[in-house]
Amino acid sequence: MRSKSIRFHFSRAFSLFSLVTLAACANSGEKTFLPVVAKVGAEVKAISSEDAKTVCQANYCEDNQVYVAHFGRRHHDDPPPAPPPANPGVSPTTPPYVAPPQPSEQLDYSRSILNVSSAWAITEGSPDVIVAVIDSGVDYFHPDLKGNIATNAPAAPGFSGDTYGYDFYHNRPNAWDDNGHGTHCSGIIAAAKNGIGVRGIAPNVKVLPVKFLGPDGSGDTADAVRAIDYAVARGAKILSNSWGGGGYSQLLDDAIQRAINKGVIFVAAAGNNSSDNDVMPNYPANYPGVLSVGSSDAMDLRSSFSNYGNASVEVFAPGTSIVSTYPGGGYKSLSGTSMATPQVSGALALALSANPGLTRDQATQALCDSAVGRLTDVSKCGRMDVGALVRRVSGR
Repeated sequence: MRSKSIRFHFSRAFSLFSLVTLAACANSGEKTFLPVVAKVGAEVKAISSEDAKTVCQANYCEDNQVYVAHFGRRHHDDPPPAPPPANPGVSPTTPPYVAPPQPSEQLDYSRSILNVSSAWAITEGSPDVIVAVIDSGVDYFHPDLKGNIATNAPAAPGFSGDTYGYDFYHNRPNAWDDNGHGTHCSGIIAAAKNGIGVRGIAPNVKVLPVKFLGPDGSGDTADAVRAIDYAVARGAKILSNSWGGGGYSQLLDDAIQRAINKGVIFVAAAGNNSSDNDVMPNYPANYPGVLSVGSSDAMDLRSSFSNYGNASVEVFAPGTSIVSTYPGGGYKSLSGTSMATPQVSGALALALSANPGLTRDQATQALCDSAVGRLTDVSKCGRMDVGALVRRVSGR
């Protein structure tokens, strides 16, 4: 008999009365409309701020989401939907996907704050480094991601046809993203330097799509455990986890410890309750050995929604209003510790690229030692500095 699992669910509204809050995107009170480029089908055209407002009023630019977790019964036993088309794209009837103008760094304050250009002078990442994004899947045909998908990773025992990772929610090969959250996180890590849209922290590393959250964001512990074991078997050295919720689970803790004992770095979002994780643990961020990440903003302050903890949250990284990839070849700005987490995963991928001999403990210690002295009142180490991290591990 299958043991009862924690079920995760994405919702659009924050509630203080929810059982737990999933680490993800917090509501933003006010939208800022920047000059944008709209992609509709094959047509690319400039649109004004007023046009952007019209797009949003038509319900395309949704409010940034908050994800909450509830306990409940598995509900995805119906036949899975048809697999994605061979090359899904944006049709003329699809609402415009809002893309940042080039260079995309103009819209991303985080690259400057994190001193990423200093790291890129040493390495932009190695394709030998695989980061598993354990989430809602990935749009592996997105122009900024399709060249950086770990399609040639070692085959995992017991799986076949998993060219683009595995979907544990539907129990089938290829982790197609039917929600958007996983694609957004993946772009923060490894969107390619191709002159099209955004650029990830580590634009030359590989992302392994691993799906256990469904189209509405629900998933459970049993699938999370299988996802973790699969990612390790496929050769991922970093597991990026922008999800959470529920109480302590021995099954999940055991899976994480199996990964850690094999030298894998498990990175997790601290959560969006604006609460102290030292007092009220948030899992999986609070499991032993997990590298927990809080969110900072453009002012280099703690994001108002971000959890914190001197003993339980290692570092902070920008997670407010982060522009990244979105399914269908698009882009979107989202906020949350979900966005801060892949910043750290990408930085660690650069560190392993610069020094392939780094152990898990050496990499995480270097991350802490190289952090700047900000936000040290709400974390162990402070705010991450990618340039300082890569210089430290490379000896340059």
